[in-house]
Amino acid sequence: MSKTKVKAKWYLGALAILLISSMTLSVWAASPIKIGLVTPLTGPVSTYGISVRDAVVMGVEEINARGGINGRPLELLIYDDKGDATEAANITRRLIDRDQVALIIGPVITPCVLAAAPIAQEARMPLITPTGTGDTITAIGDMIFRAAYKDSFQGETMAIFARENLKLEEVSILYDVANDYSTGLMNSFRRKFQDLGGKITSVESYATNDNDFSAQLTSILMRNPEALFLPDYYSAVGPIMMQSRQLGLEVPLLGVDGWDSAELADLAGGYEEGGYFVNHYSTDDQTASTQAFISNFEALYGTKPDALGALGYDAILIAEAALKAADSTDPEAIKDALGTAANIAAATGTINMDPEGTPVKSVVILQIQEGKHVLVDKVDP
Repeated sequence: MSKTKVKAKWYLGALAILLISSMTLSVWAASPIKIGLVTPLTGPVSTYGISVRDAVVMGVEEINARGGINGRPLELLIYDDKGDATEAANITRRLIDRDQVALIIGPVITPCVLAAAPIAQEARMPLITPTGTGDTITAIGDMIFRAAYKDSFQGETMAIFARENLKLEEVSILYDVANDYSTGLMNSFRRKFQDLGGKITSVESYATNDNDFSAQLTSILMRNPEALFLPDYYSAVGPIMMQSRQLGLEVPLLGVDGWDSAELADLAGGYEEGGYFVNHYSTDDQTASTQAFISNFEALYGTKPDALGALGYDAILIAEAALKAADSTDPEAIKDALGTAANIAAATGTINMDPEGTPVKSVVILQIQEGKHVLVDKVDP
């Protein structure tokens, strides 16, 4: 073979290697970043999970449409935990061990978060729950974050509203003794209401999945309170509302973000009318980022988003900001970026993460009027 042919062959080989290397680098640069979503699509709180899923899916599509994370698209892996803590724990292990995601969004309800978060913490996997409000969630470790406020904050906010806005002196409480979410809210409301000079006339409890509350409500009725605080999810609160009115307890009903579901009216039979509850955002809020989220969600799904959807959207925006800042799928880099995320124009307002992994943002009080959630008060941080 002539020297010319050998030289030509060498150049062709070198060119092929360069092309293959270039293609490999290009594919690597554009390879998707996997994110896991753990949410209840079936089970007793499925409306929460569906709202979160729809908002997160919308957020991922928007992020990818604007170029992804520094040129890399997001790939969303969605799993249904059925609102069950054991299922949430098993899914978390799968996302870490088998799917090898860079970040987990979820679970949605506090009991499931408390089951999943220790697993993520031990594996050094960043996890951000969109809606878990239990105070102890972020105390599990430095890899755990949230897009919602704490239960102590919303419980105290409702207590302040009850005393200062509604001028209530005596309130009774009915809560789920087996649910960390309900128990935490009960404690924070009771403590703050009493600190403000109010009296708790009685504290009654029930267990998860109970459906007859007549004994507890009869006892409360005998104490003659001015209002009844119901810190639980809509699936329990709806029947309690109906049974309380049927027994003749005609006092204002006070609640929390767990009331926010389209199914509450069906379960309460119209007796939810007039109730007040704390929530993360209001469709009446004219903040530009809030209204943009509502408009885009409604255009895509044909319905206005609830607060669970808003928090799901916030979570994916917080994740986007952190992934871009980290410019890496290294879990420690993502964790550090999540802890310092700031000035995020989100669905529930402008978000700045505090050192504990909880956002600092506004809270609203809504009243149910003719089936609509009407904004009656807004507390800014």
